[in-house]
Amino acid sequence: MDQTTPAGDRPDLQPVLQAAMRLVEANGLRGLSLRPLAEHLGLTVSALSHRFGLKDELVGALIEAAVAQDVAFLDRWLDHITAMQVRHGALMAEVADAILSDLAGPEGLRTRFYCELLQGAATRPELAPAVAAWSARRLAFWRAACAGLGPAAQHAPDLGQVLHAFSIGEAAYGLAIGDLAAYRWLRRLNLRRLCCGLIPADNTEDLRQYDVFRAALSEREPSGGWTPTAWQAKVAGHISALIIAEGADAVTHRAIAARAGLANSTLAYHFPRQEDLLRAGMADVSDRVRRVAAPGPGEASPEYQLTSIETARATFALALVVGRLPELKAATADLRRRRGENYVGYIARERGAAAIDVVSAQAVSVTGTGRLILEATLDPAGNQAAFQLTDHMVATALARG
Repeated sequence: MDQTTPAGDRPDLQPVLQAAMRLVEANGLRGLSLRPLAEHLGLTVSALSHRFGLKDELVGALIEAAVAQDVAFLDRWLDHITAMQVRHGALMAEVADAILSDLAGPEGLRTRFYCELLQGAATRPELAPAVAAWSARRLAFWRAACAGLGPAAQHAPDLGQVLHAFSIGEAAYGLAIGDLAAYRWLRRLNLRRLCCGLIPADNTEDLRQYDVFRAALSEREPSGGWTPTAWQAKVAGHISALIIAEGADAVTHRAIAARAGLANSTLAYHFPRQEDLLRAGMADVSDRVRRVAAPGPGEASPEYQLTSIETARATFALALVVGRLPELKAATADLRRRRGENYVGYIARERGAAAIDVVSAQAVSVTGTGRLILEATLDPAGNQAAFQLTDHMVATALARG
């Protein structure tokens, strides 16, 4: 590969990037290999390698090219922000919502690539430096976007960092359910609280809107219509554990058979296709997260308790796989509407105050999830930065009253 020209400036790399992102969209990061990529481009593997290098070198160049596209997109938004003279939080919230809509819509293919890399880098450490560099560029953008507000107008500590984390927590949801008006309305409410203050002078109107659109997100049946047999239900826990640890694209018959101590043929009899494994695992993920967050009357919490980072990775993985299994869209919407509902009680217990309502709790919860996903890439051994960020947000809001 030509080492003198940055990957972002190589026109011949652009169709390769588009093809690679399509493969990742269809099959996750494991779908990004030389043979299918070469076939997609009408090349031989040797010709592809000769022009762009071996797999690791090519993937690095593709990420660099994707970052260059992303920076150009974000720079255009910085131009808009400068031209609009964004000086107050309410307008910043509207701008942030528009940016997230673009990232999930016209820029959705690249956003999915970014999300899959964020998820995959936790178990593929060779990807972590490039993903961290991409994330650093996005953080710099959000900080630059908020710079015109001035310290007094920034109701969150380091609002740029907060919006960056929130944008990660919302990225997969935007891809999965961004076409639902109820979801977009809840997102706007959350952004308004982040940019205008977690404790508004009067929250009556916000709570009324929240109740309406939260209910609208629950109109579909979250199960997706899949009912497991008793045998399938026993295996589903092994599938969901692998999804949480490594992502949906790690789910294969061989991997699940090894985890469950089963013969491949036995597993294939009960789950003929990979989609059947994914469907079972994702249904189990949804059930575990839902019951940990809010067990129903007489309903026990799941036997396997999820940690905070596991819950974050589980919800992120569930939203990302909706593109391949659309029937899981309702389950994803159900989990998004529940965000923050148990966190309200936690804040009241820990802080001895009920000033943070459910709308703000949602905003803080999604922000914490985004930071947890990022920490799994940057620091797999710990996740304290996420809790420090959300605790600081709440403490600052309570101090300001």
